[in-house]
Amino acid sequence: MNSGESKLTVIQKKRDDGLYVWMSHSGDIFKDRDGNVMNIPAVRNDITAMNKILKAAHHYGAPDGKPHFVPGVRRVSDMEYSEQIGRMKEGYIPSETDLGAWYDAQRSYQKHGRNYDD
Repeated sequence: MNSGESKLTVIQKKRDDGLYVWMSHSGDIFKDRDGNVMNIPAVRNDITAMNKILKAAHHYGAPDGKPHFVPGVRRVSDMEYSEQIGRMKEGYIPSETDLGAWYDAQRSYQKHGRNYDD
């Protein structure tokens, strides 16, 4: 193998569920003072959701931009976020709904067993 070549292939998943966020022309995502991202849960190409975030962006004085779809993500409340941080600090999978992480953990357990780091 030549240097610079990689055995890794990244496959982008084409999820149709996710969030629309407001992205400025400079590529910045619109957030409030607390860092919360303005978002609308939607499916890809949801015209109604795009119109809602457009109206919200104008209402809140967001810079010129456009709706931007972020696939495979969902809203998380402050309480759920706090719980996820706690789970992560305890060594657990942060989100109990992250099926990909559960699948990877199961594969790792099957391959390495309970004490794979010994």
